[in-house]
Amino acid sequence: FLINSTPLQVTMFSCCENVSVEPGEELLSTPVVIEVLMGRHFFVEPPNCYVTFTYGGREYNTETHENATSPQWPDSKHELAYDGQPISIDFAIMQRSAKENVKIASVTVKWDRFLPGLRKVADYLVTPLVPGVKNTAAIRVAATLQPQSMPKRPAGPRRKALFVGICYAGTESYLPKCHEDAEKMKNYFCGHWGFNDTPEDTKVLMDGEGASESSRPTRDNIKAGMKWLVDEAVPGDSLLFFYSGHGSQQPNFNDREKDGFDETLVPVDVETCGMLVDDEINEILVQPLPAGVRLTCFLDSCHSGSGLDLPYRWNPYMEEGASWHLDQGGYYGDADVICVSAAADDETAKGVPAMGEREDFPSGAFAAAWCVACEVHETQCKMNWKEMLKIVKDVCEDFHFGQSVQLSSSQKFDLKREFNFHDCIPNSNDKKGAVVNDGETPVYPSENKLKKSAFIQHMQQMMQMGMPPGMDMGGMMMGF
Repeated sequence: FLINSTPLQVTMFSCCENVSVEPGEELLSTPVVIEVLMGRHFFVEPPNCYVTFTYGGREYNTETHENATSPQWPDSKHELAYDGQPISIDFAIMQRSAKENVKIASVTVKWDRFLPGLRKVADYLVTPLVPGVKNTAAIRVAATLQPQSMPKRPAGPRRKALFVGICYAGTESYLPKCHEDAEKMKNYFCGHWGFNDTPEDTKVLMDGEGASESSRPTRDNIKAGMKWLVDEAVPGDSLLFFYSGHGSQQPNFNDREKDGFDETLVPVDVETCGMLVDDEINEILVQPLPAGVRLTCFLDSCHSGSGLDLPYRWNPYMEEGASWHLDQGGYYGDADVICVSAAADDETAKGVPAMGEREDFPSGAFAAAWCVACEVHETQCKMNWKEMLKIVKDVCEDFHFGQSVQLSSSQKFDLKREFNFHDCIPNSNDKKGAVVNDGETPVYPSENKLKKSAFIQHMQQMMQMGMPPGMDMGGMMMGF
């Protein structure tokens, strides 16, 4: 291909067609899809690059491609409103590091006219801003004018939910009934908390007999589901993410995690596609959300205490009066995000398959405890977050499984706040990006070296046993 440092110019033809619009929908002006596909010659250290740009008052980002001097962003596709006028976009190439995110290069691309349905791709030379970015550095961008108008999202606040349940059928990591928890929790939240059981508002990913390829909880499908959940979110929206399946850990090599490990979710195709790491989950689920959006997450899995890498954590097992503490491996965000996890980062979560025999009850001890607390909240007295967490904590303790329920959030809030899935408090963060301490990102290299060595030995042992790393199996009561 040829490097093209000039703006893309094509001829635009009229694109007016009769489009059927459902009641309550509005037409969006014919959209332009912008794709940031790849970059080249960004020789910076660490080579963790992504691209960001702002259009129409909204910020768009690619994912971070780690350890690549010529990164690729195959999933970066952004739909922009188009009214027939020229479009000019300033692209910033960013370097994500443990200390801060740095702008390393930039380029302005202008499109004057478009041909409907024609996808035009070009490489654009960037202006280097730091040493290591070569004068041949470029990004490849594609622009496509959609061939017809598209319906806009319904007006007003929207409630969307994604439920993931994985039993790993046919493998040594099998979790009986676990996949069914996704469907059961979907029925509960749609029946009790106002989420809509429609394909437009609710998605379920679960494995097991009869699961279609598009609904299987593979790594790609889970990521696509997360992106669908947060797509087009606006202030007033309330979003929900529920995960039931294996959780694990892997060594963290940027030394931001105090325990030396990143927490992970384990998709059904983990052996071929790998795990979903907490940094990546935060980047997909949390960072795109604007202030005024509420996202609630439930992680019923092992090692899930900081599974979203949120900046603030509160431990229900601390003494009365204990406050939030800053998680030095977290990332600040704009939205009101609350995550409740089944176990601390160094603990396993348990399930009791016999509980799942009930038609309306999940098999996970943590999910079951939440159903008990919600029943008390609905039928006996309205409770706040602290009271709800106490019930969940007490129920889990009654199981004698040794798992500690955890709470994390994008911002500190009063635990006497009424328990609800749809309220939203204003963003109280005046910071962006990675959590820092007195201007410096905390690092723990000496403390974590032995832990990483022990972890590698653990993985080797598990692989010799024919089991995926980090899966602690135990008869009828299984660690998630």
